[in-house]
Amino acid sequence: QELASRHYDLDVTARELPSYVDQNFRLRDRAGAEFVLKIMNSGEDPALLEAQVSVLDLLQAQPGRFRTPRLVRCSAGFPVTREGSHAVWLVTYLPGRLLADLPELPAALLHDLGRGLGELDRRLAHFDDPGTRRAYRWDLRNAPGVEPFTEYIADDRGRREVRARLARFAEGALPVIERLPFQVIHNDANDHNVLVKGDGDEARVSGLLDFGDIVWTARACEPAIAMTYPMMSEADPLEAGARVIAGYHAALPLKRSEVRAIPYLIEARLCVSVTMSAYRLMVDPANAYLAVSEVPAWHLLDWMSSNPPSGWVNVFEDACESVSPMGEDAP
Repeated sequence: QELASRHYDLDVTARELPSYVDQNFRLRDRAGAEFVLKIMNSGEDPALLEAQVSVLDLLQAQPGRFRTPRLVRCSAGFPVTREGSHAVWLVTYLPGRLLADLPELPAALLHDLGRGLGELDRRLAHFDDPGTRRAYRWDLRNAPGVEPFTEYIADDRGRREVRARLARFAEGALPVIERLPFQVIHNDANDHNVLVKGDGDEARVSGLLDFGDIVWTARACEPAIAMTYPMMSEADPLEAGARVIAGYHAALPLKRSEVRAIPYLIEARLCVSVTMSAYRLMVDPANAYLAVSEVPAWHLLDWMSSNPPSGWVNVFEDACESVSPMGEDAP
């Protein structure tokens, strides 16, 4: 409240929101307007902050299928201010329910999620910023780099399994992924960053939160990450994933090589997720948010033991072909 008053001339009430590494507060002023105040961790890269500002401004200038937070300049006119060693910014609060809170995910909603992300990436296709070209642990090209953190996975069998999957990814999938189309992507459309409006079959995605993971990487990582979370929660993981990829392909057509890489990117995302959850919980055991996806991620990894990614390709190719032909790579 004191920060909001001093830096933004706002008289507000405040309550803390769950967060991975930063501190987030939901604010409400006397007129009922709502905001989110983010206090970055002290190690936040200034170049990445500048890139996030540029992306958020671009998306406000080019509105899309669903809303994104709007930056509120501080009293001095800057998009980011400072409090000691911490960067601080304020964005508009977006109403809606989290995708994670829905008891079921209708087919039209999953298609809408994919389509919205495809439209977003189409707007970002020509965006470039030095802050996004970074060595980042959550960039799936760097998934093998989390192997040292697997020591924090308590279950011996699970630890061995993750290490084996990461090794196979590094040897088999990664060389192919490095040759795919690259661009800046959101990189974290998990079910706690996606907002929904409406109910039942009328439910649609209304907003996308948290651009702190933006990175220049293989474009195919975007639909792969978005597919991972519905695949964790739905009874038929492949059907859920197929609906998301079909929506993405409808907005931003994928190449056949990208579609064939996506099952392995999903596997990599799961391995990174369970590994970093184990590590972060060791560092901050009181933060329950860190384990929010851990159990369903392990369940999907277990399911994959009898349903390996190599068997998913036809399902995802058929889903895309039902919308439009896939692009073919030059010989």
